[in-house]
Amino acid sequence: MFFNLCLFLFTAQVALVAALGKLTVANRCSRDMYVWSVDGQGSSRAIKINARSRYTEPIRTSCNGCGVTLKVSRTLQLIGGHHSQFEYAISNNVMYYDISFVDCAKGQDASNCPGHVAGLEIYSPNERKCDRVTCSGNSYCPTKAYYVDQPNQKLGIPEPVYGCGDAGTGADLVFVLCQNQRSV
Repeated sequence: MFFNLCLFLFTAQVALVAALGKLTVANRCSRDMYVWSVDGQGSSRAIKINARSRYTEPIRTSCNGCGVTLKVSRTLQLIGGHHSQFEYAISNNVMYYDISFVDCAKGQDASNCPGHVAGLEIYSPNERKCDRVTCSGNSYCPTKAYYVDQPNQKLGIPEPVYGCGDAGTGADLVFVLCQNQRSV
């Protein structure tokens, strides 16, 4: 009985991992960027993404509703006030995601946020099911990205969270830095 239960749980876990997509950070910027992949279990070391290149990792979740944040910096040090964030979470078999400038914007000015000057974007190759989110370069886009931690209360607008609806968790996501630059 115990063996069957363990086999069932292992099989379910493998099926869940197989059902998750992959996440790509596309650095279209003309400079190298650094990313820390952070979840409830901890943080990766700094991952260097060369200018005009990509980094890919599996989409993951440690629990229903737990999120993953990719903190993006222009330097090898993660300095408060100088990093953009791409965030995603899976809840009830739906993937949600957003762009956050909470740690780097000062009011409507997000010039301290890596990639913002040339725009940030999140899209999925499965665009029929997943929302495309674009914050154009040097623009104030509070309906597309977090500038404050509680936009509903502080700005009177809905939370800028997007998702893949009924596509489940198998969709791939692409987080783009400097989206108005040529593709990588």
